[in-house]
Amino acid sequence: MEPHLIALDAGRAARIERARERLPDEVVDRVVAGLFRTDAAIDATVADFATLGRGEGWRLLGEALRGRDPAGAPASLTKLLTPLMNPPTWFDPDRVRQGARLWWRFAPAVIIGLSGTLLTAYAYGDLNKPQAMNSRSETMAARRYEETSRWVLAATEPGALTSGGAGFDATVRIRFVHAMVRAHLRRCGRWNPLWGEPIHTTGMALTIDGFLLLPLTMHELFDMTLTPEEIESVRQLWHWIGYLMGVPDELLPHTIEDATEVSRAADMILAPPDEDTEILTRALLKGGLRAERVLPQPLWALTAPVLRPAVSRLVWGGSAGIVRTFLDSDSRPPRYHPAVFALRRLAVLREHLRRGGRLGTDQEIAVRQRRVLEGALNAMKAVGAPVHPGEAVTPR
Repeated sequence: MEPHLIALDAGRAARIERARERLPDEVVDRVVAGLFRTDAAIDATVADFATLGRGEGWRLLGEALRGRDPAGAPASLTKLLTPLMNPPTWFDPDRVRQGARLWWRFAPAVIIGLSGTLLTAYAYGDLNKPQAMNSRSETMAARRYEETSRWVLAATEPGALTSGGAGFDATVRIRFVHAMVRAHLRRCGRWNPLWGEPIHTTGMALTIDGFLLLPLTMHELFDMTLTPEEIESVRQLWHWIGYLMGVPDELLPHTIEDATEVSRAADMILAPPDEDTEILTRALLKGGLRAERVLPQPLWALTAPVLRPAVSRLVWGGSAGIVRTFLDSDSRPPRYHPAVFALRRLAVLREHLRRGGRLGTDQEIAVRQRRVLEGALNAMKAVGAPVHPGEAVTPR
C-alpha cells in the first residue's frame, strides 16, 4: 500500500472510508494494496526480453510453452512458467474442464457478461487510463473486442487450459500483453501515480471476477440457476485463469462470496467515470462491431457508416442496458427488461429440453453454444487470434 498517495488523493481516501463502513477492513485493505501492486514476475521477464534481439523473446516463449528448454532463455522466463506448467495441488483439471462446459450453457449469458465486464473497465476514471492512453481501445474498438473474444473462446474451451493447450498458451500471452502495455506506460512520462500502478492487480482481479460473476448472474436472471456444485466448477475455472494471468493469491476468487466482496470494494474505491469513460464507451457504441463485414467486401466502405454504429449500439447498448438494470434493480426489477424477458423465455424452454436429455451432454451443449460467438466473429471476418504481445502497444 502507498499511504502517501492515498493521502494526496482526497477523493479516494473518502471512498475507502465509505467502503470500510460496508465491508470488512481486510477486504478493503487487499483491494487498496492491489492498486499499487503489479505482476512482478512477468514484468521481470519482459525487461529481460527487451535486452534480446528483435522477436527473440517471443521465439523463446513459444519454445518454452511447447515444453522445450530453449537455449538462451532468461532465468526470469523459467521462473515465470514453472509454477504454471507444474500446477499447485489445488488445481483440478477435471473441475476446470467441467466449469468451462457449464460457463457455456447459454451463450447470451456469456456474451452479455463479456460485454458488461469490458464496459466495467471503462467506467472507472483511474482504471480506464491504460486503455485511454493506448489508442487501440478508441480507434480500434472493434478489433480489441474481437481479440478479447478470441482469447475468451480459447481460455474457456473445455480441456484447453492445461500446459500445451490453446487456452493455456493464449492466457499466458495475454499476461505478456499486459506487461508490455505496463512497461510502455511507465516509460511514456504521462502516467500519474495517483491512478495507482498501470494495470494493477486489483484491476486484474476485478476483470476476472467480472467474467466469473456476471455470466452466473445472467444465468440466474434467465431462470437457469446452476447448482452449488456447478457454480463451484465455474469458480474453479476462473480461479485457475486468474492464477495463469498473474492475479496474486489474496485477490483470487477463492469463494463466490469473496469475489463478490472484492468486486464491491473495488467498485466503491476506484474513481468515478470521467471524460475517458465517455470517449471509450462512445467508441464501442459507434464502432464496436464491424457489422459491415458480413457483406461482400466491395460493400464495406459504403455500408460501414450505417451498419457499424447501428449494430454496435444495438448489441453494446443492449448489453449495457441489461447490466445497468440489474445493478439498479431497486428501481426496476431486471427481469422486466425487454431483452431479459425474451431471453428468459428462450432459456426456460432450453432448460426444459436439457433436463429431459434432449440437448445432449454438457460438452455437446458447450460446443454448440460456443459456436454462437464463434459464428458471429467469423461472419464479421474478425481477427483470428488474440492480440500478440509484440503488437500490444499503439500510443495515442
